[in-house]
Amino acid sequence: MRRVIQFGVLALMAAPLFAGDNIVATRDKWGRTVFVNNEAAPAPNTTATKSQTASECASTPRRQLMYWSNVEKRWKRVPTPTRRAMTSACTAAAEVNALAARSAQTDASAHSVGRSRIARDTQASNDLRSLSPQELDAAILDAATRHNVDPNLVRAIIKVESNFDPRAVSRKGALGLMQLMPATARDLKVRNPFDPAQNVDGGVRHLKNLLENFGGDVSLTVAAYNAGQGAVERHGGVPNYRETRNYVKRVNELYGGSGTVKVPGANPIRMTFDADGNRVFTND
Repeated sequence: MRRVIQFGVLALMAAPLFAGDNIVATRDKWGRTVFVNNEAAPAPNTTATKSQTASECASTPRRQLMYWSNVEKRWKRVPTPTRRAMTSACTAAAEVNALAARSAQTDASAHSVGRSRIARDTQASNDLRSLSPQELDAAILDAATRHNVDPNLVRAIIKVESNFDPRAVSRKGALGLMQLMPATARDLKVRNPFDPAQNVDGGVRHLKNLLENFGGDVSLTVAAYNAGQGAVERHGGVPNYRETRNYVKRVNELYGGSGTVKVPGANPIRMTFDADGNRVFTND
């Protein structure tokens, strides 16, 4: 109750007390007395617009603010900051605004790049869906011939790795027909692991290198393709990993057993031996 009485007395004193300070007393919708500065508001001004310099910002007239001093029991003007302080504040605000604008432009650019990448990936995916089995087998035969690797071995590995699906992705992140890991694809300079020609060419080059390192031993080469060359060297042979042993068994069955590995939908390439023991590939 005492505070209400004091507030009422203060309200009665408001007019003469603030007559020279442009302070007027009004009432809000709840009947409470509110003291406001009656000074005309200056034109809207942002502290740091793009076209406004820090000097211009600092020289812009500021609204005079008031506060109640409990010590002196009267209203006092809020001290006006020095021009130097205002210049520093405006400069800082301008830098923040510029940084925010650059960030917004970067985000917009990244969004645009992301949409372009999605469009390219979608187009690449559409191209893969239209790839015929004959074209896929031609890519396999072309890479095998170019790098002097048995195309049936390449087919056997692709059958076990991806079942001839150019878009295959394993749980470990291996990509494409020959299931190249991203790091391996980069080392082999394969820019798009989902492109059949690039993927097979890179995979065949990797296979060729392993064949040379293991003296043409297919089992060791296939094991290294699955588990890594280091694992085969550490174990002195096919590592005792169930996955790798099953992998080697499946590839050898396809490659050395029937002598034929067929790309789904394409004419199979049959491997036979001539009188001198050379491999001969024929198309049925």
